[in-house]
Amino acid sequence: MFTGRDISALLLFPGEDRVVRTVSKVIVALAVLATPLAGLPAAPPAAASPTDAAFSTSSGVLDVDHASYLSKHDIVYNRPNTNPNHGLTVGNGRTGAMAWQANGLTMQVSGVDVSQQTAFGAGLVNLATTPAMDSGYSTYEQRLSLYDGTLTTRYDSNRTVTVMGSPNSEVMGIHVDDARGGVSGITLELSLWDVANLGNSGDVPDIDTWRTVSTYADASGAGLSRGQADPQHFGYTLAATVEGANYSASVVNGSRVRLSITPTSSYTIWFTAATRLNAPGNNSVDQARNALNAVRSTGYSTTLTSYRSWWHSFWDRSFVQYSGLGGDADYMENVYYLSTFLVAAGGYGNYPFHFINGVFRATGDSTKWSNAYWYWNQRDVYNSFLASNHVDLMNTFNRLYSRNFAALKAYTQTRYGVDGLWVPETMGWDGNARGTVGSDYTKNILSTGYEAAYNMYLQYRYTNDGDYLRDTAYPYMREVAKFYSRMLSVDGAGKYYMASSNSHETYWNVRNAITDLAAVRSLFPLAVRVSQQLGLDADLRPQWQHNLDNLVPYPTESGAYVPHQPPIAQTRNNENVAAELIWPYDITGIGYPDHQTAVNTWNRRPFPYGNVWANDAVQAARLGLGDQTYQGMKTMLRQYQNYPNGFTNNTNGVFEYHGVHLSAMNESLLQSYNDKIRVFPAVPGDSSFVGKFTLLAKNGFLVSAEGEAGETKYVGLRSQWGATARVVNPWGGQQVRVRRASDNAILLTTSAAELEFATAAGTVYVVERTAKPLTDYGHVRLTGTRNQGAKSLSGTASTLGLDATAGGLVNDTEGTYDTDWYRTTNRGYGDYNDDTHHSTVVNAVASYTFTGTGIEYLSERNGDMGPVDVYLDDQFQATVDLRASGARQVQQVVWQRGGLPRSQHTIRVVNRSTSVGMIDAFRIVP
Repeated sequence: MFTGRDISALLLFPGEDRVVRTVSKVIVALAVLATPLAGLPAAPPAAASPTDAAFSTSSGVLDVDHASYLSKHDIVYNRPNTNPNHGLTVGNGRTGAMAWQANGLTMQVSGVDVSQQTAFGAGLVNLATTPAMDSGYSTYEQRLSLYDGTLTTRYDSNRTVTVMGSPNSEVMGIHVDDARGGVSGITLELSLWDVANLGNSGDVPDIDTWRTVSTYADASGAGLSRGQADPQHFGYTLAATVEGANYSASVVNGSRVRLSITPTSSYTIWFTAATRLNAPGNNSVDQARNALNAVRSTGYSTTLTSYRSWWHSFWDRSFVQYSGLGGDADYMENVYYLSTFLVAAGGYGNYPFHFINGVFRATGDSTKWSNAYWYWNQRDVYNSFLASNHVDLMNTFNRLYSRNFAALKAYTQTRYGVDGLWVPETMGWDGNARGTVGSDYTKNILSTGYEAAYNMYLQYRYTNDGDYLRDTAYPYMREVAKFYSRMLSVDGAGKYYMASSNSHETYWNVRNAITDLAAVRSLFPLAVRVSQQLGLDADLRPQWQHNLDNLVPYPTESGAYVPHQPPIAQTRNNENVAAELIWPYDITGIGYPDHQTAVNTWNRRPFPYGNVWANDAVQAARLGLGDQTYQGMKTMLRQYQNYPNGFTNNTNGVFEYHGVHLSAMNESLLQSYNDKIRVFPAVPGDSSFVGKFTLLAKNGFLVSAEGEAGETKYVGLRSQWGATARVVNPWGGQQVRVRRASDNAILLTTSAAELEFATAAGTVYVVERTAKPLTDYGHVRLTGTRNQGAKSLSGTASTLGLDATAGGLVNDTEGTYDTDWYRTTNRGYGDYNDDTHHSTVVNAVASYTFTGTGIEYLSERNGDMGPVDVYLDDQFQATVDLRASGARQVQQVVWQRGGLPRSQHTIRVVNRSTSVGMIDAFRIVP
């Protein structure tokens, strides 16, 4: 069909029945990165000065005006957005809302703990006024302020709507300042979509209680409830009340309640998704009433101050600047802060921020993979938060597994007859393994327990919490090690091997899965060391050490690691399993004896950037491949950041690529996984790049560094509990010194490749070149300029924000397609954003709705393509033949229409043959 391109039959995602069609030649297009990538955009010199430094020797971190700096990363819509999928997001850590314009302000609300795996949304909130808030205005701005955590919509200078929250609660608020005269009506409605035929996507024990809605309306407000009979104590009440205005409450019907508000110039609507799980006696209705009454008594002004302070404190814990390269690095930095916000805005519940559900969606209860948490996917969401000094977020993820310790240990005995701990890859909120043992993809994965145990150990290494190590992390490590020790077989030469397991989801029932061998090589030395540290389990150490000393080597072919002992089994998914050694297993990387083998493994990985959870860029950073790391982050955004709010249209994952982006950027700036602090290990080689950061390293070091124009200026460390510091000399063989900032005492002078020195708790140290110390730089405070509009990433269709006037190219992903259209990516022909949608099914329909005065339809033309019919506003326009002889033509305007009234229109493309019909992009004329 496509010359030089074969459409692969199957690419599989976590679990069964996840089949998509894609272009198999992605392997060829992207697996070539042994040398720095070409084609980086030309860039002007960086705006920052190589003569300045922002490190504060008193505080031990970078001197940053976080308020002004983060304002440059605000997401701004300068025209109303009516597409729910493009809605901007706001949350207080437990409850979140996704907002768009529909009959006023409409938001879908959800809470982390409303249902098992957050499978079900909480409902819709709609604020409408008469006349409409969005009528009769000349200027419009909707701004998501990351620093304040607020979503503010302004119409001219006389109408402002601010969505915010109450910290450490499940309560959110909508504050309205409306100075217009003549407002005759205000309504706030809470509603649910049709739940009569709700499917059991959440694997709940009683789906009927989730189809049953109850309502109330009285002097305290109004609300609706679901899941009130859930035997696992999930369920919730979505309720609202008003501060600053009189109102009446009513039940509209069985799934809709209303507050009718007496018009006034300033008022606040408080709403909550109060959960049974977090309510006394599991009574979510009483909890909703009490929480709303409490916040109304506290008042809007005080609550807003507390909420802003909560977010300000959050941002003060770390800092990242990743800029230059013609603005593309700045765009990536913007995504870094937005992604951090998205997870944190829903990351403080009792249960984790689900990798698809989170607390942000606009699709009602419709979602995928909600029966469990997939460890492979959840780790992407969470693993960056140790380095960004938000260990409390990581603890939410770890707690899912530690709280189910007893249940998992009992199930391990039942299933395997082993005294140890097996963790299902696909695990429900209560530790159930139904999603794992019911799937050939996951039922024989043994390595998830290692990952859970290792992440708990890392939490200890970043916090020095000895109680957590003794009571939580080590028991997990011990039991997983016991499980592995029992699962290993021994051959005639006395070598231990894994007889049969899954090398994750991709290779089933294979011998010596590399994930299992890596788990043993990583976990067993740690288990031995920690057991000695704690004075426990001396009887277990000899066996662990014996297993370790006699373990078979990793399987290899042609100088690269392979997923299991050859021959390679049929691939069932598109995971780069052998590269797991690089990250997150942490047992190879820069400076390791097998570094070249690891690089070869990465270069030969079979599925480069093959899915929304692909962690290729993180692994490139661990290998010191700076340009590949940069290009990898850009590739992931090009493929998956499809909407102007930062979201993806990929329904197999929503938040994983955000987390991968966070980890890749952190690892490009700072690494400490092997107990050595290494700054700027994998930044792009372009001289315009500017990198600055304060991040957390293992052993409790807050590390700061600045680099620009190819120069690393210094390394600053604030030791939080007095561990020994090990720092890789970032200036090679140049002489460096370690200076204690409090008294300028020189503690060490050396030209060694690595520095090691003792530290005292609460003390600041500077590692600097003797020839050019930190004092040679003038001090500067880092600030920013407030963003005012949309941003774009060059060479991609990725944008953040909306300009006042719609126009320009719109990628094919913005369209709506029936099931007979298929998206292909990484085509390499020159299509816009390097992707298209195509169909070979007669009468397959695609459409796109736009606002403007004209539209152009872009496609490829080629000899294997055929006719399509074009309709505009349901009127037939033309039959367009996409067939063309000779070389393939790309980004061709195959049909256009201008002179339309400036209003909303819909183009519809209908495929008319079994030859290829295609859509590459649309160009909108404002």
